[in-house]
This record gives sequence, structure tokens and C-alpha cells, in this order.
Amino acid sequence: MNNRIKELRREQSIKQKQLAEYFHVSPSTIHGWERGDVPMLIDDFHTLAMIFDVSMEYLGGYRDERNR
Repeated sequence: MNNRIKELRREQSIKQKQLAEYFHVSPSTIHGWERGDVPMLIDDFHTLAMIFDVSMEYLGGYRDERNR
């Protein structure tokens, strides 16, 4: 999951600061999500999958197909 968040964020030219503002967290929290150092709420995980238009399984690294 960790690298996929960063990869998808960069593909869509979204900055950590933008995601942080959307989720009402600090940019360091987004950085922590990307590294796997900071746990995510399942609701935030689901929202990220929707933002990036990928399945939760893909975002979590359980599937290689992006589609939902």
C-alpha cells in the first residue's frame, strides 16, 4: 500500500499538502501513510481509493489490477 499511495498521488500531480488539507491532517501524516509508519482509518483508506479511482485491494497491494 505504502508505495501505491505515493505512486498514485504523483501520477495525478497531487501534493501531500493537498491531501492533508482534504483529510484535515498534517502533511507529515500523509508522508507517514505513504511510508506505512502511520496507521489509517478504514474510512480514509476507502476515500483514498475513491480519489485515485482504484480498488481498495489495489491500494492495499493485494491486487495488481487497478479497477474497482
